Amino acid sequence: MDTIVAISTAQSRSAISIIRLSGSNALDIALRLIGSDSIKLQPRIAKLCFIYNNNGDVLDKVIMIYFKAPYSFTGEDIIEIQCHGGILITQEILKTCIVFGATLAKAGEFSMRALRNGKMDLVEIETTLALINNTNTNLTKLLTRNLKGECSKLLESIRLKIVEIIAQIEVNIDYSQEDIDDDILYHSIKTLIFITNKFNSILESTRHYNKLQHIKLCILGKPNAGKSSLLNMLLMKDRAIVSEYAGTTRDAISEMLDINGNIVYITDTAGIRDSKDSIEMQGIEKSFEYAEDSDFLLCVFDLSMPMDSDDFKIIEFIESDNIKDKFILIVLNKDDLEIKNRYDFSHFKTITLNTKNADNRQYLKDAIEQFLTMNIDKDTLILTSTSQAMLLESTQNNLYEAIRLLKQGIIELASYELTQSLNNISQMTKPYNVEEILDSMFSQFCVGK
Repeated sequence: MDTIVAISTAQSRSAISIIRLSGSNALDIALRLIGSDSIKLQPRIAKLCFIYNNNGDVLDKVIMIYFKAPYSFTGEDIIEIQCHGGILITQEILKTCIVFGATLAKAGEFSMRALRNGKMDLVEIETTLALINNTNTNLTKLLTRNLKGECSKLLESIRLKIVEIIAQIEVNIDYSQEDIDDDILYHSIKTLIFITNKFNSILESTRHYNKLQHIKLCILGKPNAGKSSLLNMLLMKDRAIVSEYAGTTRDAISEMLDINGNIVYITDTAGIRDSKDSIEMQGIEKSFEYAEDSDFLLCVFDLSMPMDSDDFKIIEFIESDNIKDKFILIVLNKDDLEIKNRYDFSHFKTITLNTKNADNRQYLKDAIEQFLTMNIDKDTLILTSTSQAMLLESTQNNLYEAIRLLKQGIIELASYELTQSLNNISQMTKPYNVEEILDSMFSQFCVGK
């Protein structure tokens, strides 16, 4: 297999850049870069040295670390070169590695080799990508659990339980003249119900995890309710025009916002009202479209004015079926003025404030953050990709069907469903071997049989 090379850090001006080599010739290429027989590379010991191109010109003074196979990320020999940051230096080192025999790595090829060499499974690979793209600090704990292999270990233990059940069933099919033993049947069904409950928990946590990724927050309200002031307060800059005249915001204004360590994409929209202005009406239509496409609605109402038809139009919208799965926080604004809005908002989650008080910025961010957290206990696990979740759902359906068939005593078809469940799990972790079932099956015989 070729020795591959790639720049592992962002290609931009920075203090440090990292180039990695992986493969059987990684060490030879590293020694050619060093260009001296007097310098030896020992596994896991950082070495400060100059490196040279094929013409003998100095490229940089670097730190080089050798990870000897199989004790490396890919399971192959890896050389890590820590050089000075910058596009030009890293590119020159990369080109020299290729001249010395390395092949430019394809996207994800280091991880693919780690998978092939048994250093990671698919769950851990998907988690690595999810951790890189994670936008929610609350979920980091869950992702690191997967990275530590906790989800993989659970799936492996479940896989072994299913293998054992199949083996017990096959013994009864092939070697027993009587119906399957009631105790075996009872314990098999009980174990499968336990497994499906575990899968339910993982799938439910996964759905919540997916909902909290790349949150889109939309600010909705009638003109002059204080939407733009709210946006400016959250961003700590005058991003939106604030005016006493209605209809100032006619198009959506979007920004990225850090809510206590959680990245949210926030959009201020045109004020909801009846208008004869065609341009403003287009903006209002867009407001509802943005709201329907968002995950989180921040609905602003003016406490200093009685509710009117425009306010009730917003209430009607957020109570519709299209919005039922979204996070909704009602912001009762302008509490520094005389209260004239007496509407009962108690059936919503609400917060009361005014944008003139700077302390309300953190108060509002804390209220939003409550929606962005997930209850995590010691048993909470997730899957980080849609394909994994679909495989687990298919596995669960196989097990439901196996339970139904076992209860009816149709053990041959139950065995088929259980085998299908193993195929699905193997696509998430590692392929099962039919020898495992045979080993489990024959271990149930007496010694000497």
